[in-house]
Amino acid sequence: MKRLYYSAVLLLSISSIVLALLDISNVININIYPYNYADKGILIFFWIDYIARFYQADNKKLFFKQNIFDLLAIIPFDSIFYFFRAFRVLRVIKLLRLIRIVGFAGKIQKSIKRFFGTNGFIYLVITTVALILIAAEIYSVAENASYMNSLWWAIATTTTVGYGDISPHTEIGRSVAVVLMILGIGLIGSVTSTVTAFFVDEKNDRENDELKNELTEIKEQLTEIKKLLK
Repeated sequence: MKRLYYSAVLLLSISSIVLALLDISNVININIYPYNYADKGILIFFWIDYIARFYQADNKKLFFKQNIFDLLAIIPFDSIFYFFRAFRVLRVIKLLRLIRIVGFAGKIQKSIKRFFGTNGFIYLVITTVALILIAAEIYSVAENASYMNSLWWAIATTTTVGYGDISPHTEIGRSVAVVLMILGIGLIGSVTSTVTAFFVDEKNDRENDELKNELTEIKEQLTEIKKLLK
């Protein structure tokens, strides 16, 4: 259930961010069907989540301070400013949705940070991006091609897709291609191992939490037994 809960939080957070960004960009109108139903449903879920976590928190004042953006993210500004729809305040409401993006982004930040921290994956990503940019520049000079085409070629080669629409004809270009191919194979393998390690760690953490809870219950039972013996 805990794993399902975190998966739901992650999925709904991403969905809410996407809806807010599309609305701010005027791609969709979040106040009309079906987007309004999706938006209100997400807000209801996170209101229940916030209230439940607030109720369970031992230090409610500290919880409020640490989760202020969570609260701001679920405030229905559209309903609050309903009577001002005829004024320019509507543009302000759209900008206030940026707060929602910040709030929900915080929910997925920990999971993303933990994922990229697994097996030093973040360093591999940084190294890969740097090598792709450098390789594209070398290819551009060696093959006398534009940098954007060279970058497209470098990404396609690294991901081992290899469309074949652009290919190297010089020795330097082919040498760069070999390096990117080897890099791409290693990157795909690292992604697979990182995903596996991430979920294994999640499972271990969950088992450790369950063990801690069981030990806490045992300690409480022992305390009650001692009181009865006295």
